[in-house]
Amino acid sequence: MKRSTSPPATDHKKQKQIHPFFDNKSQSTKDDPAMRIKWYSGIPSVLIAQTKEAKNVGSAKIAAFDLDSTLITTKSGRTFAKDANDWKWWDSKIPQRLEELHSTGYKIVVFSNQNGLNNIQRIAEFKRKVADIFNQVRERVGVYETGLLTDGLYCYLKLSVPVILYAAMKKDRYRKPMTGMWDDMVKEHNDSVSIDLDQSFYVGDAAGRPDGWKHQAKKDHSCGDRKFAKNVNIPFYTPEAFFSKEKEAAFSWGDFDPHSYSLESVPLFTPTSTPLKLEDTDAREMILFVGRPASGKSTFAKKHLIPDGYAYVNQDTLKTKAKCLKACEDAIREKQSVVVDNTNGSMDTRAEFLKIAKKHDLPVRCFYFVADTDLCRHNNYYRHINQGDRDLLSEIVFRTFKSRFQEPTMDEGYQEIKKINFVFDGDDTDLAAWRKWYL
Repeated sequence: MKRSTSPPATDHKKQKQIHPFFDNKSQSTKDDPAMRIKWYSGIPSVLIAQTKEAKNVGSAKIAAFDLDSTLITTKSGRTFAKDANDWKWWDSKIPQRLEELHSTGYKIVVFSNQNGLNNIQRIAEFKRKVADIFNQVRERVGVYETGLLTDGLYCYLKLSVPVILYAAMKKDRYRKPMTGMWDDMVKEHNDSVSIDLDQSFYVGDAAGRPDGWKHQAKKDHSCGDRKFAKNVNIPFYTPEAFFSKEKEAAFSWGDFDPHSYSLESVPLFTPTSTPLKLEDTDAREMILFVGRPASGKSTFAKKHLIPDGYAYVNQDTLKTKAKCLKACEDAIREKQSVVVDNTNGSMDTRAEFLKIAKKHDLPVRCFYFVADTDLCRHNNYYRHINQGDRDLLSEIVFRTFKSRFQEPTMDEGYQEIKKINFVFDGDDTDLAAWRKWYL
């Protein structure tokens, strides 16, 4: 609060007491923007901040924004800020626009991916920058009223804009386009007010726009913000459209779109002219799986082969190739069919299993799981997020498989090569989760 200058108190007259609400000296945090923000640490991988005014804000409408290249950009013109002071508003109208949204009943929430916050110093700098941003929203935006008090002081009443910020620091379920940050916001939302998804919206720059979407514009680094809004099921806008009223540009979801991916139009396997399972129930065989990680191999084995008595050999379980080879030998000696559920990407790796089968005069079929890399990367995240016992595979795993992969051929010694298509296995709730974007 500010007050006008007034004559100093005389020695013979007792100085009038000023209520702390109007006393600058009592407002020790007045000029410290960091003290106007409360930080939360309930989620280890996410920084959560809110202005003190935002604590009890309840609204049916959420105005959600990305941070970098949406609300702010760098002063330096660099892609990434060089320090906590290297920022400016993306558009000078943004503070006023936020006030307008707040005054019409919107709750302002910022959702930002911040992978670079990987040490204490960077986190501290980011917190200082956020405090500065929030402080400017308070200082530059608001409605002021003045009135003369009986003691000659002027009171300035300010209507500040409450803001909540989420910053995801790791590549887990809280990182956009995954909805962990939104889900936590909903959980913490005022229970007396249900969020209206139709009136809420999200604004972000990662919109899947190509090179040259406007004059001299580079392509967007991803489509993550647009995907995030789609996952949440709220309208999406680019900052150009929302703040500058430009026409929305053409965009692409990317190489893989789970919403349009057809799960019904392909058969489980080809060729369909031969059966999936042996018709002679007394016959024995080895089935050698070949396919990328997360292409559906283990689910397929558990559903279609293990119930029929196939011995299950898997290096994730047995840990070494040597143990896998021994497990095959043991199963064959026990007169069992065997399925080898490994990626088996190279001819040399497959040859070791084929050698064992040949020694025991056991026919071998190859089941080649043809799901491509984009689909498998999607499955990797889906099963990690929705099936708690599945580890998230690193990108190195997919790159390594690609670099060493040799497509199987009949010359290797198979009786047949069946191509296995990815067919989703789950109920409607599972399918709805699979249809979301994770990358």
